[in-house]
Amino acid sequence: MLVVSSVWPTGIESMANIVEFYYPEDIVLFEREFVEAEQAAYMETAVEDHEIAQRMHDGRRALYRQGISEAGPYQSPMEDGMVHFHEFLRRQIQPHLKKGLTQRPEG
Repeated sequence: MLVVSSVWPTGIESMANIVEFYYPEDIVLFEREFVEAEQAAYMETAVEDHEIAQRMHDGRRALYRQGISEAGPYQSPMEDGMVHFHEFLRRQIQPHLKKGLTQRPEG
């Protein structure tokens, strides 16, 4: 089975976690109890993930209110792909930003 969870911003103070469950056909058709138990277990972790995301958001808001820009370190090797993605994103966005707003935060 495969679970794909995507967190999408819906506003400055909100987000939506879109969850997709994929199962082999024989499990979907003949193991309904397994599917329901697995989805319930996932939802428990989704609640924990939401709490973590809320704490991170609250911390980022507190830093912003203090005028502090602190991104923190990437957790290698699990977040190595994020380094490349953020560098790509900066290259795409930077030409459209006002001078002075394009400095890369340390982290």
